[in-house]
Amino acid sequence: MAISRKNLSVNALDFDTIKSNIKVFLREQDTFKDYDFDGSGLTVLLDILSYFTHYQGIYNNLTANELFLDSAVKRSSLVSHAKSLGYTPRSVTAPVATVNINFSVAPTGFILNRGRTFRATVNGKTYNFTNLVDYTVTPDDTVNGGFVNDVEIRQGVLRSKSFIVPSNNQKDQKFTLPDSNVDTKTIKVQVLASSTDNSGIEDVWDIGTDYNLITASTNAYFIQEDFDGTFSIYFGDGVVGRKLEAGNIVSVSYLKTDGAFTNGIGKNDTETNRTFTLNSNSTVTTVSPAAGGGAKESITSIRYNAPKSYASQNRAITTNDFESLISSNFSGFKSVYVFGGENADPPQFGRVLVALNPNTNTTIPSSLKKDIEAFLRTKCSVAVTPDVIDPVQMFFRYAANVVYDPSQTTLTSAKIQSLVRAKISEYFDSNTINFFSVVSLSRMIKDVLESLVEVESVALVPYLEQRFEPNPNTPTGYQLKFQNPIFHPHEGHSPVVSSNSFGYVDTDGLTKQVFVDDDGRGKLRVYELEGGNRNYLNRNFGSILYDSGILTINTNVLSVFNAENIRIRVEVGAQRLVSNQNHILTQDVSDSGRATVNLFLDDRPDRRVVTSTATENAYVGTSSISSVLNNQIVAEQTQSDTTQRRSASGASDRQTLPSFDPSTTLPVQSPASDRSGGY
Repeated sequence: MAISRKNLSVNALDFDTIKSNIKVFLREQDTFKDYDFDGSGLTVLLDILSYFTHYQGIYNNLTANELFLDSAVKRSSLVSHAKSLGYTPRSVTAPVATVNINFSVAPTGFILNRGRTFRATVNGKTYNFTNLVDYTVTPDDTVNGGFVNDVEIRQGVLRSKSFIVPSNNQKDQKFTLPDSNVDTKTIKVQVLASSTDNSGIEDVWDIGTDYNLITASTNAYFIQEDFDGTFSIYFGDGVVGRKLEAGNIVSVSYLKTDGAFTNGIGKNDTETNRTFTLNSNSTVTTVSPAAGGGAKESITSIRYNAPKSYASQNRAITTNDFESLISSNFSGFKSVYVFGGENADPPQFGRVLVALNPNTNTTIPSSLKKDIEAFLRTKCSVAVTPDVIDPVQMFFRYAANVVYDPSQTTLTSAKIQSLVRAKISEYFDSNTINFFSVVSLSRMIKDVLESLVEVESVALVPYLEQRFEPNPNTPTGYQLKFQNPIFHPHEGHSPVVSSNSFGYVDTDGLTKQVFVDDDGRGKLRVYELEGGNRNYLNRNFGSILYDSGILTINTNVLSVFNAENIRIRVEVGAQRLVSNQNHILTQDVSDSGRATVNLFLDDRPDRRVVTSTATENAYVGTSSISSVLNNQIVAEQTQSDTTQRRSASGASDRQTLPSFDPSTTLPVQSPASDRSGGY
């Protein structure tokens, strides 16, 4: 019997709905009108049909998604879409360090040749660095010795690969590099006529970026990312770019690097993190540790940058053009912000200012700044001067009082503290990637409470810190803009400004070790410690505008100790932190004192006291928190729940960060209302 042509519902792709629709369709046929599908072997066939239809529908849906840049999820698809827009995703970027080298025996010809291997060991693992250009060694007074300063070395291993152009006369000859972790910025391409002809050995071909300037005779090569994550170089067809001839030798050198993972090497800050070495005849001194390394561009970044790069048309006119070109061609930073010099303070007319948000715990290398400036000069008007500047960093610090329930966890107090710090850092980092960031303290606390079931309450006091290197040649003082209101509940309030120790020239011309605080009435004061007491040397050291968060220091006669910057810290008077223009919110993960987490144990057995009467049990509530803390809590302070509630409400006796005495270790400060001492 023929199947009647009735409508089959195709309104869903899930298995159950597909199977149900097929049953409805079959029951409309005379043959299966009263058939029990679930009680027969036919149900197996229905399952197979439903599964096949389900899988095919999902596959078709996913395939369709890969056809568009906005919906594609596979990297190979996004790379292909980006290629159609003339966009090549960024490769991994090698961190760069700057070193000085002293030679007891200078290298041959007093030349530090390209490709020398420098080594640094971190936690028992050795990483290689190398210089990509030649440096001239300056002779010194020692026999056969010399020195060279400001040598830039990049992390990675210098590799080379040669290719022979085939004789099949193919256009757009493409050659694949065998390594995936290639820093494409370090690629160097040379083309020789043949294996016996060295006439062009010094000719280095340039990467083709501006197709309007490339002619049939231009020695240009091009880069593309392949479907497997490797990179290929290819050449012109005789119309756009010079075409290679059969038998030509293509020599390619490049740096294979570990990227962002090796940022920070060379600090020499611990026993397991040492500075660089070259050979037994040299001593290497670190000028600046490795920084600026970046991972391969993510698929999210490709989806965002590819159309913006196409819109800029390889020229820099608007601020969006500048940001797009920088993000598309450089890495080693989290975000970029571009603004006109007329909007700077003070104004800098005729300049375009570029601020880069560095990766965590890194700085922006001077070499990267120079590269970006040189690149932008080729893309913008001759009347405009691009200038890459360092952002104003506002370092986040905090003190947190945490009450937890031991019945809800088996974790030690140290582990709970660690988890609280990690969760706060995670929220902070995820909300400070870009300029003009907003960090909500209430949402930060909410994340902690939702992720840690043992935590009952969190009271958090935020601080911001700015750092600067004093300049004795500065004709005036210094101004620090914190972009956020400073805590100031009333006139004459206890100090909310503190600092590390630094040098100050007093009225007698003596340099003394001093600290800074405020008088609660808009004045900054400078004092020295004498027997734990404050001896004020200048009660008009500067001024403070609490509402706008601006500190002004009147003098420039300042100095530093132990090569540290002067650090000024303020307590923030709002429940959110914001950053504007070239200011950024950041954390110094190397600063162990940036986060103080004080634990309070809620050890009430049932949070209720049970009393027996003749007729029934009665429950009487209790509001006290035991002052007897778990003996696993080390160096933590005790506090009643009354004080705890004051802290949570933002009263004047809120918990502070530990005070700092340069001669001692960090103590834990009691919750006194005057917050005495620096840090």
